[in-house]
Amino acid sequence: MGTISTAKLAGISLILGPVITVVGYFIQQLVIFADAEWGSAASFAALAAKETDLFVWTSLAITIGLLMLAYGILFIADGIRGNGNGDALSRYAQLLITVGTTGFILAIGISLTAATYPEPAAAAAAAFLTSSGIQSTAGIFFSLGFAAIFFAMASRDEYNTMLANIAGLVGVLAFAFSIIGAVNTSSNEQMTQLVGLTYFVHTAYAGFLGWRILSSK
Repeated sequence: MGTISTAKLAGISLILGPVITVVGYFIQQLVIFADAEWGSAASFAALAAKETDLFVWTSLAITIGLLMLAYGILFIADGIRGNGNGDALSRYAQLLITVGTTGFILAIGISLTAATYPEPAAAAAAAFLTSSGIQSTAGIFFSLGFAAIFFAMASRDEYNTMLANIAGLVGVLAFAFSIIGAVNTSSNEQMTQLVGLTYFVHTAYAGFLGWRILSSK
């Protein structure tokens, strides 16, 4: 069996990881939780339990996609770290992205437990509420980490400065939306939708980065 280089794996991960994550995320938002009552953890818990199989599969897909994306981005950060422009930001980004990814996976695990063991209902609702809090916090770290790494890339010619700056600015917007949604619960639905839209920009840029890595090998 042949081996695959770390660079090639990073390129493939950057292309496929974000796509897998976005597809799983929007299936949950538009199908499973389409009729959810925002602000009610019990509503989300009940809908997840109603579509347990789909929720489990999409949650696993999101987890795998996030890990692939994180691997690809951290591979790029390792190349920037200690190697000229963008060093400080890339070091900062590595920590933030690692914390954010860990938080997302923890939140997914808690919500999966609530969906597969929906009784008693109060406990399942409490689990979803906990998961939501962890996810909100993780989203803040995650988006700030991506803004940092994209701005680090913008300081170097090999990552297309214009596209990196656009992706960085979108990361700042996602960071702001995440904070507003966490602080002002009445706007949580709108902020979640806006953060979801930023994923499309980052998915496109990650795909570009993955293609550049693969084409250079």
